[in-house]
Amino acid sequence: MKKFTSVLIIMSLSMVLSACGGGGSSQPSSTTPPPPPTISPSLTALQVTPGAVSVAPGVTQQFTATGTYSDGSSKDLTASAQWNTSDSAIASMAGAGKVMAVGGGTVTVTATSGKVQALATLQVTSAAVNLASIAVSPSGSSLPVNTSLQFTATGTYKDGSTRDLSALVNWSSSSTATATVNAAGLAVGGAAGSTTISASLGSIKGSTSLTVTAPTISSIVVTPDGLTLGIGINQQYTATAIYSDGSTQDLVSGVTWSSSASGVASISSSGLATTLSAGAATITAHVGSFTDTTLLTVVAAHLVSISVSPAPVSIAVGTNQQFSAVGSFDDGSTQLLPSVAWSSSSSSVATINSAGLATTVGTGTATITAASGSVTGTAVLTVTSATVTSVTVTPANSNMPASTTKQFTATATFSDGSSQDVTASVLWGSSNPAAASINNHGLASSVAAGSTTVGAVLGSVTGTTNLTVTTVTLTGISIVPSNPRIAARTFVKFTAVGTFSDGSTGGSLAGVSWKSSSPKVASMRTSGTAFGKRTGSSTITASASGLKGTTTLTVSSGTLVSVAITPANSTVSNGSTQQFTATGTFSDSTTQDITTNVHWSSSLSSVATIANAPSVPGLATTAGVGTTVIGANSGGISNSTNLTVQ
Repeated sequence: MKKFTSVLIIMSLSMVLSACGGGGSSQPSSTTPPPPPTISPSLTALQVTPGAVSVAPGVTQQFTATGTYSDGSSKDLTASAQWNTSDSAIASMAGAGKVMAVGGGTVTVTATSGKVQALATLQVTSAAVNLASIAVSPSGSSLPVNTSLQFTATGTYKDGSTRDLSALVNWSSSSTATATVNAAGLAVGGAAGSTTISASLGSIKGSTSLTVTAPTISSIVVTPDGLTLGIGINQQYTATAIYSDGSTQDLVSGVTWSSSASGVASISSSGLATTLSAGAATITAHVGSFTDTTLLTVVAAHLVSISVSPAPVSIAVGTNQQFSAVGSFDDGSTQLLPSVAWSSSSSSVATINSAGLATTVGTGTATITAASGSVTGTAVLTVTSATVTSVTVTPANSNMPASTTKQFTATATFSDGSSQDVTASVLWGSSNPAAASINNHGLASSVAAGSTTVGAVLGSVTGTTNLTVTTVTLTGISIVPSNPRIAARTFVKFTAVGTFSDGSTGGSLAGVSWKSSSPKVASMRTSGTAFGKRTGSSTITASASGLKGTTTLTVSSGTLVSVAITPANSTVSNGSTQQFTATGTFSDSTTQDITTNVHWSSSLSSVATIANAPSVPGLATTAGVGTTVIGANSGGISNSTNLTVQ
């Protein structure tokens, strides 16, 4: 028994030694450690293409979902993604990424993969029905590198009528290295070469050639110039290239921006300046070896609140709403804020673009927000299911001479009894484009004597009115003001006035182009505004319909020495407004209206606030009884007067 026990002990020790490495051997194990576990790349983004498309009812549209992963790879996830539309009555899913258009309206198409989502917009419109062709204009055009050109897509229907389809078509460029084109038809030249710009709606497609050139730049000009602003404002600057042939173009890329005092005002790579503290900053644009500067003066007026209007507002699904933002400052001034960041709390109800135009997608409520730095303002937008019952186009049955423009307005009446200005939502058309055409903003341009029917389509409802283009023709163009004199770093607004064959004058001329013979002295904007850059004179030319009008603009060497405000020490009743004017006196003894150039302020906003450009500059709005001090400041030169409210 003892012998058997000893054997068991020996066998047990042997087994233990074997488990510890082979009977006491000191040789290391040859077993390779297991590899670390493989970590699969994670999905970081999802993109749905096309991002926006318009189709006719009854048509199917295929969307594609492409996933981007943490390792930089991408994969087609169309088949595995979950798809849906925001309103199945307008468009419904008919397969993986395939959408069937049902009725008129706009829907959001959503693709979901895990926790990642992406959206696209599908507009179902009758614009594609009976469409015969699409013409893209301007045709055979060219533009310098780093500049932009707006294209227009005009659809011709089987009945001979035309419509501006620029906002509905799908835009594309055959060579994106040469030029890109966005969803609104704005092309940007990237490199010298040629490309084809195309616009398609359903199966109908139109195209034109675009040549991008690399002309020689002789100088650049920065605008606007000599601004005085409060704190917390975004201001967009533009660099304009002056070429060796005297032509000019605004540069949208290829510009390096800088600020001499980033603590006073910072500036982005796109030329968007943000005022941060009181002081002065020199804003500089660099294009190759060329530079130009402008002085930005920031006064100690802080942006404290933003008012978004209209608020609240209720509109029907399928329509648009333009919002605006007005900033209030702690010096009693107010100002329209054109460069705020817009957002919508619910993209399934409404989306909003950088210009504040909201497009409804589905019913519900969305909060529209305007932000400038840390200051925000909001408005509530309610989108109802009301349907349009009629559309009225005004002015009704009107006349206009050839080579002029006329603005039309569309007002819709809905099933809930409400009415709404739908000028920006309808599809505008002209039955006789040889007489007059009309763009997607309702602006008609007359061509030749004749009659046409102007139509506005919203969903399945159409409103019309007659327009007659008379035999009166444009015979001459004059420019007002005539031969003005301004100081450097100020501006003047020109207007082109037409003279017609019946002896009449006035009217808004169609297609006016402006040019300065010496852009180094004064640069011209497409709006007809001239900025005085340096001492000298320049010939300002307005061209339209093959005719030209000219005037001479003189930029003086004088510097601002004083500011006078009128009326002085005025008294008004509570609830009214008072318009103030600022007149500058310069070192060369000249005077000039600088109401738009100065920064206005009010010492007591509880008595009155006062507006700055681009609102109605110098317009005081009373708020309560008392006396406030109205101030005007231009680059540190200032003056004030009292306003008493009874």
